[in-house]
Amino acid sequence: GSITREGSSITVRTAHQFGSIDDLRNLTVGFENTSGGPIFGPQTGARAILVSEIAEVEVGTADPRTISRTNGRPSLSLAILKDPDANTVDVTEGVLDAVRGLERSGELPDYIEVLVLSNDGPAVKESLDALLLDGAVGFLFAVMVVFVFLLNVRPSLMRGAALAILPTIIIGISIPLSILLGILFMSFTDITLNFMSLAGLAIAVGRVVDDSIVVLENMYRHIQWGEERMEAAYEATKEVSAAIVSSTLTTVAVFVPLAFIQGLVGEFFSPFALSVSLALIASTIVAITAVPVLGALLLRRDEQALTGLSKTDDAANDSLIQRLYAPILAWSLKYKFATLLIAISLTAGISVPLMIFVIPVTFFPAGTPEFLTIDLELPTSTSVDRTFVEVAKIERVLEEFESMGFVETYQVTLGASANEFGPNVASGGFDVAGFFVRLNKDTVPDDIGDRIRARMPVADDLSVTLREISGGPPSDALEINVTGSNFTDISAVAQDLEERLGEIEGIINLASSVSEAKREVVVNVDPARAAEFGLTTVAVGQQVNQFIVGRPVSEIDLAGVTMDIVLRGRPGEVDEIDKLKNLTIEGPLGHTDLGTIARIAIEDGPVSITRFDSERSASISGDIVGEDTQAIGRRVAAVIASMPKPPGVQVRTGGIFEQINEGFADVGTAMGIGIVLVYLVMVASLGSVRNPFIIVLSLPLAVMGALLALAITGRTLSLSALMGFLLLIGVVVTNAIVLLTFVEQLRERGYNVYDALVEGGRIRLRPILMTAFTTTFALLPLAAFSTTDSGIIGAELATVVIGGLISSTFLTLIVVPVIYTLMNDSIPGLFGRLWSKVRGGPSLRAPTSGFQPGDD
Repeated sequence: GSITREGSSITVRTAHQFGSIDDLRNLTVGFENTSGGPIFGPQTGARAILVSEIAEVEVGTADPRTISRTNGRPSLSLAILKDPDANTVDVTEGVLDAVRGLERSGELPDYIEVLVLSNDGPAVKESLDALLLDGAVGFLFAVMVVFVFLLNVRPSLMRGAALAILPTIIIGISIPLSILLGILFMSFTDITLNFMSLAGLAIAVGRVVDDSIVVLENMYRHIQWGEERMEAAYEATKEVSAAIVSSTLTTVAVFVPLAFIQGLVGEFFSPFALSVSLALIASTIVAITAVPVLGALLLRRDEQALTGLSKTDDAANDSLIQRLYAPILAWSLKYKFATLLIAISLTAGISVPLMIFVIPVTFFPAGTPEFLTIDLELPTSTSVDRTFVEVAKIERVLEEFESMGFVETYQVTLGASANEFGPNVASGGFDVAGFFVRLNKDTVPDDIGDRIRARMPVADDLSVTLREISGGPPSDALEINVTGSNFTDISAVAQDLEERLGEIEGIINLASSVSEAKREVVVNVDPARAAEFGLTTVAVGQQVNQFIVGRPVSEIDLAGVTMDIVLRGRPGEVDEIDKLKNLTIEGPLGHTDLGTIARIAIEDGPVSITRFDSERSASISGDIVGEDTQAIGRRVAAVIASMPKPPGVQVRTGGIFEQINEGFADVGTAMGIGIVLVYLVMVASLGSVRNPFIIVLSLPLAVMGALLALAITGRTLSLSALMGFLLLIGVVVTNAIVLLTFVEQLRERGYNVYDALVEGGRIRLRPILMTAFTTTFALLPLAAFSTTDSGIIGAELATVVIGGLISSTFLTLIVVPVIYTLMNDSIPGLFGRLWSKVRGGPSLRAPTSGFQPGDD
């Protein structure tokens, strides 16, 4: 209670502290009348009853919910989680430094060893370092390509090399300057320098140089014409500024729809898209500011020989590739419909078979496994001893692979599955156990999962599920839901479907949620009998719980350690039903045995029933192995369609198949919206409706090369590859914009269509090829030499961009001029020539646009 003293309320309580276990054993809990007289009073005949007379008192541990073992030895497992905004590398290094400090200080006993089971820090650092290296090598490749294109061996190789150095230096300066400016822009956003943002910067290395090349190459021509350097810098930049701004805005516009994509796709690729966009905006600023200034300072009149261009006809000074290109373009403009037919046939004839028969489709590319999880499941209520026997068998197998150098560390938790750890662990019994295995990624073979799976113990009542975990974003496995109103029908269909799916190659670890009945000890309290002693069912349950589980009643301080004093039944009595029946239950109106007021029996507990969309359901789960997830999905759909199902039972697929469908649909929608935005941006920046339409029509030309690159490299069509197609939309239009912008300028100077296309193609050939090859070689390290698992994602994206850029560049130089001539013809004239070809007679319209009769 409490008392009031001097205006304050003071709590009153009784206190007693136990100094030792003996104090607790000697605690008086009651009295026994030994004389027959009164128990209390001056002539008492009572004998004190001590705790030691009616109970065993000992220091022990609470019954564990789980048991942890590491490398075959008892262990305690700790999970350390960082704050969302914390630096992964800094946190992991800080934790390891703290552990090393404990070991050096001698605070840890010699018999305690600290092992690191999983550490994200080195993997993150390795991935970031690899991306930085790929970007650096790509930068060197891009600079080398620029030097080779600028190199003129006439009149001598040494003179040509000397003349090419300064322009190459300008281009070399523009790349890191653009990247640094892009990083500065990123600092004003919420994006950090993580894997995806750095992947965007690595991809951007090849693209940021394009604008600078176009500006610098145009300066060469103006200097060759005799203009002063400052005047040439101004006029050349002004001449191409619309083209490079338009090309940058189109690439940025492609990524705008990603901001509206929800879920994993939007969250995972948004940092990539934003980093690329900011780097490209930075490159445009550098190209129209820094590059002209550097060109005016560093270029000299001697560099005129590098371009071989003048205001007059200079075809005699054309390079070999220009001399090869001119007749091909002339033939294409003469046989326009044949050229279009060849281009369409090549694109469709190569792309369609590759899509259907060659290139596998998956959600994300899988890398080398870094970890394994092994889940062991036994019948419900299996004892911990039996589970430990099976766990020991798996430990011996893992020990063998550890001796081979394939396994570094393994940890098992009895009483929890592999994906449960720390606060996620539920007390579900010791009929499950989960292993987490760290592999040595430097030596592990690709078939490590199959080799360990083949060594797992086998028993009729034992289920062992092994999964491989590699780097990259998470993805779901196979998931199928069977729903209906009759659970018996649902269970039958689920079991039949599980058997049928087991026959499909590429599906492993199949399991059904239809569980077996669980054995339980059921205490059925008779409410009427219990009421005679003033008891309710709840009150009886509380006393039974205290007897079996125990209840803390006080605390004791032993050697500075505070421990709970738990009151519970003796273990031998708890485990025997007959002794449980004799448990004394105290009530307000007296006491009685549990067996008097309740019926105690072992029965089958209820089967768990799950629901999906408010309907009873059973789920089937499994894992997909192999690269072509979509092909496995088609076989699963065929099995579901062919199997008989009772009325009212439905089967729905989910998991990885649903992720692929939703992810591909989201990116497909983004592509469609992106193309529309690209067109609108070009219309606004170029001031033309026709030319942007011509450029958009050339986009399918990139598909053939992209798919061919995936097929040659053996890579999959995944979400990262689709992101490459999205980037490709913005990249490939650059060449067409540069070409058609200059063609329009030539037409304003009085050129007819034919001459403008031939002259514009010849003059713009080198900057177009330079931008295409610098982008290709800058991305080559990322596409070909990525060794980290997370780098595979960037590798697929880079592969798509390289392949698509190569095919679109060469076809654009031919097909875009052809489409341009057709779009410049009037619609009646176009149909007139088509009709004349059908009839075999002369054209209904006289030739225009500078073409000679019979050009078609």
